[in-house]
Amino acid sequence: MLYSFARALLIPIFLFFYNYRVIGRENIPKDGAYIVCSNHVSAIDPIFVGISIPHRMYFMAKVELFKNKLIGALMHGLGVFPIKRGEADIKGIKTSLKILNSGKVLALFPEGTRNKTDEAIAEPGIAMIAIRSKTPVVPVAIISSYKFFRRTRVVIGKPVELAEYYGKKLLNEEYIKISLGIMDKINELKRDEEDGDNS
Repeated sequence: MLYSFARALLIPIFLFFYNYRVIGRENIPKDGAYIVCSNHVSAIDPIFVGISIPHRMYFMAKVELFKNKLIGALMHGLGVFPIKRGEADIKGIKTSLKILNSGKVLALFPEGTRNKTDEAIAEPGIAMIAIRSKTPVVPVAIISSYKFFRRTRVVIGKPVELAEYYGKKLLNEEYIKISLGIMDKINELKRDEEDGDNS
C-alpha cells in the first residue's frame, strides 16, 4: 500500500531532519473512526500528522492540486481527496462522512489553510463533519520552527466528544463557534507544552 510505504520512508527522514518527538500517544483511540485536527503553519504539517498517528488516515487538499494528472493520481493513492476552498463543497463533505462512517480516520486542519498568525480562525465544516458522523475529535498541536535539525514536537490531546450536539439543527455561526473551540484545544496543547519548557 502506497500510504504505508510513504509513511515508512518519511519517518526516518523526518526524524533525521526535524528531530521530531510525539507526546501523548496514549490519547489516540485504539480503534474506530475519529477525526484528527491540527494547527497548520507549513505545507509539511500533513506529513507530521501522518507519521505521528499510527492509523491510516485520509486527508483533504485543495482541488487545484489535482489538476496535474500525475500528482492527482499520487494523491489519490495516498488517500487524499479534493475539496473546494472558500465554499460549501457538498461532495467533499459527503466524502468525509463516507470515510468516517466506514470506521476510518480523517485528518482535517480547522483553519482551512496555512495560518502563520496568532489569529484564531476555523472553518464551520470541521464541526459539521464531526457532529454529523458522531465521531470524536483528536486535537494535535505541531510545535516547530520547521528548520532542519531543530526539535519538532507533535502533541496529541485527549479526544473531544461533541455528543451534546448530536441530532441538533445548528446554525453556521454555531458550527464556527464549535470549530473555534477545537482550535482552542489545539492552542492549549501548544501553550501547555511551551510553558513546560519555560518552567
